[in-house]
Amino acid sequence: MIKEAITYFSEYNAYQQLFTLFRKKYESLGRIGGAVKLDSLGEDGLEAVARFFGLTATDLQQKGKVTLESFEKQLKSTKFASIGLKELLEAYFEEPLISKKEKKQLEEQKQGQYFDLLENKFPRLCSWFNHLRKKTPDTYWIYRLITDSPEEFLIKVTYLERAFNRLPSHFERLPLFSQRITRNPHAFDLNTNLGKLFIHLLAVDHYKDDSIVPPADSESINDLLLVYNILRDDITNYVTCANLLAESHDALHPMWQAAAKTHSVMNIPLRELIGLSRIYPIGKKKEVWVVENSGVYSSILDKLPGVPLICTHGQFKLAALLLIDLLAKEDCTFYYAGDIDPEGISMAERLLLRHPENVQLWKMDVPAYRKSEANIELSNERLKKLESIVTPELLPVAEELKQRKRAGYQEALVTEMVDDLDLKYN
Repeated sequence: MIKEAITYFSEYNAYQQLFTLFRKKYESLGRIGGAVKLDSLGEDGLEAVARFFGLTATDLQQKGKVTLESFEKQLKSTKFASIGLKELLEAYFEEPLISKKEKKQLEEQKQGQYFDLLENKFPRLCSWFNHLRKKTPDTYWIYRLITDSPEEFLIKVTYLERAFNRLPSHFERLPLFSQRITRNPHAFDLNTNLGKLFIHLLAVDHYKDDSIVPPADSESINDLLLVYNILRDDITNYVTCANLLAESHDALHPMWQAAAKTHSVMNIPLRELIGLSRIYPIGKKKEVWVVENSGVYSSILDKLPGVPLICTHGQFKLAALLLIDLLAKEDCTFYYAGDIDPEGISMAERLLLRHPENVQLWKMDVPAYRKSEANIELSNERLKKLESIVTPELLPVAEELKQRKRAGYQEALVTEMVDDLDLKYN
């Protein structure tokens, strides 16, 4: 009888459309119920369905919709009375009807079994799998990878566990680490899914927080990798400084000593920083001045060559952050001056949050902003970055910037900066 029913309803295209609507309704409700609109059936389709109900096409069109229960009831008055609508639909589409709720439950069950498999196969990564099971926002993209190809994800996890088991005990560059683990120096490149998964794994292991936000910007990623003795770029990642001394293995570093003695400026790559045990300013003052603009930096040193001064060259590179971290260990106070624009204020906040006990703002208040204000209007997109500022010291200038919508630049404040330092060092 079910075969007869399928043969009958397959003669009319209208039932393909109607049964598709019925299936969607069942998936939504999880039962035979609700109604579907008939707008998409067309004149011929309405005629065929109307005949089934013993109505005219006009009468059916006026109703505008059909309930699933009324269709099943009408089915009971035909020779197909022994067949329920759910059974009919399953036979018609040659697959069981499953509600969205049931699909979700089945999917969760399937995912749970998959993670059980992963945990049994890769026990070293159990804490990472436990984090993935929580389905926090940072894991959504990983679930898409699993859904697209569980087999391919399994291969990636094989490399991840091998990498996690063989993390370097001494500094190793990322391409060489990648070659050692996978025989491909680019396997862990950050534009690859494997590279992104590796960073996510390390972030979960390092931060141990359910609400982690894995690092997204280059320097935060570099910072995380450095925790695990992995270097991305230790040559072009550099910071500029003057009048600082450094020690390595409890001995004064001769290069830093000579540079400080002659008040020479040094561009220090990350490679040279990671082997140092201490860095501190010359003289008795534990004060270091930090600017982001190289022109401002050089202009200050023209007038005051002996000032302990750092230049970050815009956004902080890992080399700059590592240098500042080492100075913070010596309980130095940093006076930071950046451009008064959304990016500069964000950088200042990042430094304040990293070393709240050591950082002081320098020429980044409302009076300094008004003196340095340029005739360049900021876009709304850039101004939106100010909405994330929460540090009390920066809120007044951030609000002023929102209202005036113009950036303030360090170059306009060089004379005042020199005067401030002249009072301290002369």
